[in-house]
Formats: sequence, C-alpha cells, structure tokens
Amino acid sequence: MERALQFLVMLDGPTDERRILDAVRQAFPDATPVKSNSCDLRGNWLEAWTNEDHDPDLAANDDEDAFLYFRWRVEVTPMADGITEDDQVALAKGLVACFTAHGWTPIVAAAFEDRV
Repeated sequence: MERALQFLVMLDGPTDERRILDAVRQAFPDATPVKSNSCDLRGNWLEAWTNEDHDPDLAANDDEDAFLYFRWRVEVTPMADGITEDDQVALAKGLVACFTAHGWTPIVAAAFEDRV
C-alpha cells in the first residue's frame, strides 16, 4: 500500500472521539464502526486521537502551523487494494465538508493536500 495515500485531518472542535465518529457515520452511512475511536471507511481505517501537542493558545494563532496544535488528529490509512489518490482526495474533501458542517475547523495534511 502506498504510504503517500495516508492522510491526517487535524481538527479543532469537538469534545470527544464519539462525536467525531458519530459525525463521520452520519455523513458516510457506509462507515463501519471498529473501536470506540475508529471505523472502516471506503477501504480506509479512520482513527480519531487526542493530539498530544494540543495547545489552545497556539491553535488560535494566525500562524500557518496553528493546525498542528488543534485538539484532534484524525488518521486515515488505506487498507484495501486499489485505492487511488483520486479516491483519497474525494474522501478528504468529504471529511472536511462533514467536519465543517458541524462547526469544527479541519485542516488536511497529506502528500495531496493541495488538491483538497
């Protein structure tokens, strides 16, 4: 599996993993729960983690790297064969729309982030 297809969504907003996963499952009915912080989604394993570097003051800065200090780190790792960069771009766009619709701030970090 090509590592360049893995991506992160740094997320500032919700207070717990359950809310993140609930939002994903609402936006993507094909998502299958795996653990309390993860689901299978379109050939990917999506996991929501607390960002160990979370700092609300640094996240609120106008600095271009402020997203590194957002509260959540959502990791999306391809697990199925045949996933393409176009598939991952579409999924990343869908996740951004999902999180934005909930009033959260998502930033995608990926080899293909300029396409999102």
